[in-house]
Amino acid sequence: MRRLVFVVAFTFCVATMAGGTAGAATSKSAFLVFVEPTVSASSTGLTLETELEGTFNVANRTASGGGEYSVTDGTALLESGTFTLTRLVAFQFYGCGEVEGTTLPPDFCGGQVILGFHSTSSTGVQRDGLIVVNCQIHDPGGQAPPGTSEGVTANAHGVNFNTHVTGDNLFVMLP
Repeated sequence: MRRLVFVVAFTFCVATMAGGTAGAATSKSAFLVFVEPTVSASSTGLTLETELEGTFNVANRTASGGGEYSVTDGTALLESGTFTLTRLVAFQFYGCGEVEGTTLPPDFCGGQVILGFHSTSSTGVQRDGLIVVNCQIHDPGGQAPPGTSEGVTANAHGVNFNTHVTGDNLFVMLP
């Protein structure tokens, strides 16, 4: 249900930015990407909270936008900062228009995108890494691939945050 609340919250905002339909959506389209505050965990017990807004273009293999992050160990804040998307590495398209049996606007799409990023911590430390955003929206009557789940994973400065804890994502196909 939390996923549906997130999708509804973006409906008005996104409808004003993306007026096209997804009838011709393919894996070569361009998309807006929204990640609400999302928590991922590592096997070492560290957690990563990310939030981002941006775009990616599959045909051109480009990405832009960015967001904020924080790394914690329990309740202790270890690092925080901002990041900028630098490139599109890969995209697997799931389709558009449905999630958990609920019909959505036809330009609300899902898939898994891998994006390169460059981060700068609040203390000035700079790093490069990869962030994977997975959105479970799919074609009506279809499904997202088995074994996938809504969320974000990231690999940065030697830590693999590979377990989704909370958070929702949305891809909106651009006209």
